[in-house]
Amino acid sequence: MSQQRLAYPRGDRAALVFGSAAIFLLLQLLQLAEVTGYRALIPADSANPGKCIYRGDLLQAGVNNGIPPCQRLTCNEDGSILIEGCGKLRIEKCNRGERIHQSKPFPECCLLRYKCKQPNGAPYYIERDAAEGA
Repeated sequence: MSQQRLAYPRGDRAALVFGSAAIFLLLQLLQLAEVTGYRALIPADSANPGKCIYRGDLLQAGVNNGIPPCQRLTCNEDGSILIEGCGKLRIEKCNRGERIHQSKPFPECCLLRYKCKQPNGAPYYIERDAAEGA
C-alpha cells in the first residue's frame, strides 16, 4: 500500500498554518477574558462601493445606535462598518445576567444585573458593565 502526500503550494500552507495559529490564540485570549465587550471592522462590500450594508439594511453615514442586541455601528466613508457591542460576563455562582437598560443606546444598554448565590444559598445581586474592554 503506497502513501499519498498532498501537495500544497508554499503560500497556501503558510497561510493555513498562520490562520490556524491566529484562531487558536484568539480562542485562548477569549477564555482568559472576563469581559466580553467587542469591536470589529466589517470590510466594505465591493458590490456596493461607498455604502454600508449590514444584514441586508443600508446604514446611514456615521454612528448608528440602537442596533440589537445592544450595539453601535459606525458607517465609514469607504463603506466599512465598525461594530461595537457588549456581551455577557461570566461570574461564578451567578446567573447569565439581565440587561437593566435595554432601550438605551450603546454603551448604556450594557449594564447587567446578576442574581448570585452565597455559600449558604441565600441570593444577592450585583451590577456590572459588560461594555468594558469594547
